[in-house]
Amino acid sequence: MQTNFWDMDDGKTTKTSQCIELLKILYSRNSIVGVAELAGELDTNPRNIPLYVKELRRIGYQIKTEHGRYGGYYLERHGLFPVTKLSDEERTGLMAGTEYLLARNDFMEKKAFFAAMRKVMPSVMTRDTGLDEPFVANRFPLAMSEEELESRYLALQKAIAERYVVEIDYLSQQNDRTKRMIHPYKLYMYNNAWFVLAFDESIRDIRYFKINRIQNWAVQHRTFRVLKTYQESDYLDEFGMKQNGNWYPIKLRLTGNYAMLVTERVYGKDQRVEKIDDRTTELSVKMQNKDSVLRFVLGFGKDCEVLEPTWLKDELMKVVAQYRNLYDEPKE
Repeated sequence: MQTNFWDMDDGKTTKTSQCIELLKILYSRNSIVGVAELAGELDTNPRNIPLYVKELRRIGYQIKTEHGRYGGYYLERHGLFPVTKLSDEERTGLMAGTEYLLARNDFMEKKAFFAAMRKVMPSVMTRDTGLDEPFVANRFPLAMSEEELESRYLALQKAIAERYVVEIDYLSQQNDRTKRMIHPYKLYMYNNAWFVLAFDESIRDIRYFKINRIQNWAVQHRTFRVLKTYQESDYLDEFGMKQNGNWYPIKLRLTGNYAMLVTERVYGKDQRVEKIDDRTTELSVKMQNKDSVLRFVLGFGKDCEVLEPTWLKDELMKVVAQYRNLYDEPKE
């Protein structure tokens, strides 16, 4: 009967632990380790060393062989984690995802990300992949340069890590500039824009700040403590900012091209899409912030009819009246 390699035991240690110890030895050395030396340190028969190496290679560790009188084994140090179990499709997906992130101008960690991926998975993370560079286009990219956005992002990232207070000049949506002292808690992206969730000393509460609206900033040489009552889940979820206004149920009837296009995205909570006919779709969804809801509906133009609620219909009528007054010809 054939003996299974992993059932053998020399009475001192298991073969699994021998493989782990061999891996530790190779990782701790900067040179080639011979078979005799490995066998001596593991207190095992030299014939077992190739078996251990074979098993470690099988599960993905990149152990290299050097032949000759002074030959032996060495570990590819940048490939400690096994990756050879990746399928061709997984490798392609990994590289496509990496190239996509590198092509975005709002991915602030691209350099560190690529460097880390090359260390973890050197066998697949090469620039010469044969894949086409993806074309990533933002319909309305930020006017701020990538370098300026990155400088703010990195300053806030460091302040979060070291818990430093940051003084900022912040431009509100009403174009008012105010000076704030903030305790930055979290950087996150919402609608293709970077925000920081922070405690605002002036109002003694936690608020959302859009990074590209920060005009000037200065990291202070004093630290802060995160509020004991702070829970990230109270402020952020899969839909973005939980405390960015109330949630309002709306129901719309979309016609024309929008009847199909509206089915392609999730716009809020509890979304339901019902196809009425080939050119008509009804959308029911809960959305946040009345101003945002109004702008969303206006974006569909004449191809959108508001079915519910009444307040949204009234707001639309006010906008229509304002447009009419704006463009009516002056009377003689």
